[in-house]
Amino acid sequence: MDLIRDQAPAVAEDIGEREVRAQLDRILHSRMFKNSERLQRFLKFAVECALDGATDRLKESVLGRVVFDRGVEYDPRTDSIVRVEAQRLRRKLREYYENGGTEDPVAIKFQPGSYVPVFAHTSGLLEGSGMRETRPLNPQTVAVLPLVNQSDDPEQDYLCDGITDDLIQALSRIPGLNVIGHASVFALKGVALDARDAGAKLGAGTVVDGTVRKSGNRLKIFTEMLDAMTGEVRWAETYERTMTDVFAVEAEIAGVVARVLQMTLAPPVSRRLIRGAPNMDAYLLYLRGRHAWNRMSADGYRTAAEIFERATSMFPSYASAYAGLADAYAHLALWECALPREVFPKALSAAQRALKLDPTLAHAYSSLAAPTAFYEWKWEEAVAYARRATELEPSYSFGQQIYGLCLLKRGQMDEARECFERAVALDPLSVRAHRLLGWMLYLARRFASAEQWLQAALALDREPAETHYMLAHIYTSQGRYAAALEQAELCQTNPPDALGLSALGACLAHLNRRKEALKIVATLSRMAKAGYVASHAIAHLYIALGDADRGIESVARSLDEREPISAFLKLDPEFDPLRGDPRFGSLVSRVGF
Repeated sequence: MDLIRDQAPAVAEDIGEREVRAQLDRILHSRMFKNSERLQRFLKFAVECALDGATDRLKESVLGRVVFDRGVEYDPRTDSIVRVEAQRLRRKLREYYENGGTEDPVAIKFQPGSYVPVFAHTSGLLEGSGMRETRPLNPQTVAVLPLVNQSDDPEQDYLCDGITDDLIQALSRIPGLNVIGHASVFALKGVALDARDAGAKLGAGTVVDGTVRKSGNRLKIFTEMLDAMTGEVRWAETYERTMTDVFAVEAEIAGVVARVLQMTLAPPVSRRLIRGAPNMDAYLLYLRGRHAWNRMSADGYRTAAEIFERATSMFPSYASAYAGLADAYAHLALWECALPREVFPKALSAAQRALKLDPTLAHAYSSLAAPTAFYEWKWEEAVAYARRATELEPSYSFGQQIYGLCLLKRGQMDEARECFERAVALDPLSVRAHRLLGWMLYLARRFASAEQWLQAALALDREPAETHYMLAHIYTSQGRYAAALEQAELCQTNPPDALGLSALGACLAHLNRRKEALKIVATLSRMAKAGYVASHAIAHLYIALGDADRGIESVARSLDEREPISAFLKLDPEFDPLRGDPRFGSLVSRVGF
């Protein structure tokens, strides 16, 4: 796989070549770079290529040979030197501008997933989220907008959404394309935007949209591909086929988009770009399951599990349905809606079945990574599964999130951050992607940056209790108890949620409102008798109350129950009051950090 990541650098119009070269010289002679010959060579080569207009040389095969002396036989598929060093370079540049380079006039940065440098004034830097966009939109970044249902039956929305998702996934398998993820494009569903507005909002240089009309067993699908900078139509086609031909049409559309953008297809265009289904009944059932899962709620995950159970029972050879079933059960555990020991084994079994049926299904690898990591605690295997998902679909935002979580558990903070930033870049309107990056920065104790990403998630959707819950933890860790209490109150639900109550009780304890906090302890105890209450939620409350013995008892139960959050005991600031206790150190060692 040999990627040309971008076609032209981003350069603010009033920045000259002399200024860029002067800035390059400052960086190369800085304390952070002067003793790193390899990174110096990488940065200098990339900047010179960009200034010379030779960005076609900024691909892995050339970088491996010229910068890292790998020789003519260098193969990026088997040697990851370029990707590894690119991560180091981005990290070093970020540290440079956060420290000694804060007053420099010009910023040099590499966007996640790109080897082409971006040049801008340092005044254009955004704390915690990188650089303000100043470049023309990259045509190789593609947004597939939700296809519009022109049928009389509103139930056909499932079909339109499914075709949209299939096109996103098919294009995600094509190296060299960056494909905007589901959450972001579906945030624009029903919004009247032309291609230029949609492209600007999503950071995509190419927009694909269209309509679907179903009449009986006949489908009429219209699609067009537009230049998001000019609004010009680059390609358009209408397909009139039977329902059974929908997957062939999807593969054809993906192939045309790639060819118009002059990408090298790997694998070649075929039905394998589209995952198909045993028949249309199976496909529509799968789409209903995915629709429920995308609601990101406990009820949504339970409904999805029921639908996927039905799909796998009726169509036992349907790999995608098993992967969907695995995700539904895994997220019931990850969201602490069910006892992990009850649902994680089901997720593991379903994901293994999906991979047995289709060993090339990227979705199945990420589905398997989650229970392997957070239930079996087989971290190396989980990382390998998650990495494989991103290799099969380089633009798979959810796969990047799972990969980042697995790396985070291993303490690989910088590599995990790269994954989460890549997920945000691929899905810029995704609440989930923003929230995970914020949570990772919280675990890294970069509270100001974490707060900014979570506030960005709230700007996308102010309702989710989970976002307010995370902000409450950030403010608590900073000793900002009044602000934490405000967020904890915003994450209260009806019926009550154990995590929300725990956050509220901890804030009250920190504010010396002990009686009120103890009432919440009693409420959680009653809830635990009626159903599952996460032990780590109770642990946080006892820690805030200063009861180390009960706090440690609750942490031990959390580990016994394989609660996903327990994997991050060593990182989570909430557990800092216990760190001097040898009993807590013994519990941390059980996780295998």
